[in-house]
Amino acid sequence: LMFWTMIVLWSVFIVITIIVELETADLITIWFTVGAIGALIAAALDVAPLIQVAIFLVISILLLVATRPLTRKMMQRDIVRTNADRVIGMIGVVTKEVALNDIGEVKVDNTLWRATTLNDVSFFVGEKVSVDAISGTKVIISKIDNKDPVEKL
Repeated sequence: LMFWTMIVLWSVFIVITIIVELETADLITIWFTVGAIGALIAAALDVAPLIQVAIFLVISILLLVATRPLTRKMMQRDIVRTNADRVIGMIGVVTKEVALNDIGEVKVDNTLWRATTLNDVSFFVGEKVSVDAISGTKVIISKIDNKDPVEKL
């Protein structure tokens, strides 16, 4: 029973760290993913759970110490402005509902964007929204202040 429990535990941990890594722009959990792969291999070889955890920690810490300064240096490049920045401040139309902690979709300037919000507000299909920022491949949206002039879609 413990054999399969540990295999499932490490497999779930690997999937979660991969999802977190894919959702962020920085390298945050990649070292823990590799450490968990090492622990999963140990679990498959029926190594004691405490040793699996030790393998996970050793691999993760070694990779973190060895590569984090290098990746930080590589990630601190000058920000290259793209044409995508021009959508900030524009008005978009929700094409797929956007709720807190959920990703929806917005059409801005005839382009579909994945969209999310930092506010505790939901946005419904057809609703006009303001694009406040871009985070990775998503736009951050908010309600339109009706006092501001509406920009061209």
